[in-house]
Amino acid sequence: MKKILLIGLLCFISVIAAAQTGKGKFLVGMGTSLGLGQNDGLMGIAFTNSKTEIAGSGSVEERQTSLFLSVRGGYFIANGLVTGLELATSTSTGTTKSAGLELDSQSSFFGAGPWVRYYFSSQKIIPFAEVNSLFGSRGQTTEGSGIDSDLNYTVSNLGGGLGIVFLLGEKSSLDLSLTYNGTNLKEKDLKLTTNQNSLGMKFGFSMFF
Repeated sequence: MKKILLIGLLCFISVIAAAQTGKGKFLVGMGTSLGLGQNDGLMGIAFTNSKTEIAGSGSVEERQTSLFLSVRGGYFIANGLVTGLELATSTSTGTTKSAGLELDSQSSFFGAGPWVRYYFSSQKIIPFAEVNSLFGSRGQTTEGSGIDSDLNYTVSNLGGGLGIVFLLGEKSSLDLSLTYNGTNLKEKDLKLTTNQNSLGMKFGFSMFF
């Protein structure tokens, strides 16, 4: 009897998961990332505080706070395979102190890009693989100690990751993944190019229709 109940429960869970990730379904979600690298403020939540001692020249103190949020929509073009569009924004504030000088900086980013995710199975906990990209612009201002700088960057980001989905019922899930991001920033006026590579943890919530 217990075996029959267990088999019935597994079948019920599989039906629910298949209904969520089946062809023709829609997905709407939102999420954020927690960066594991020093330059993750653009694509993740970051709180950094560092102090560098320079022999004979004092020290440099840096503080930075960054927030990141993305929203996305997708359509299942096949069972387990969903693709769509993601919109993302981030904001960052920071302070740098050195040799009596103090600089305050602020930056903001907005981007959009396609994403693709594949769900590997139809269980209560579903592993998945994802590839995503973002293209947009970033504005950065720096003020203080006689300095007034305003820079504008074009941003290209390509990322991906592996994760798991925890089904919360018939229409929602919590998503957790380990991600990699490669980001290129270009400032036209000063001809500056910056490349960032980082690992992070992404947290999200999805709804299926």
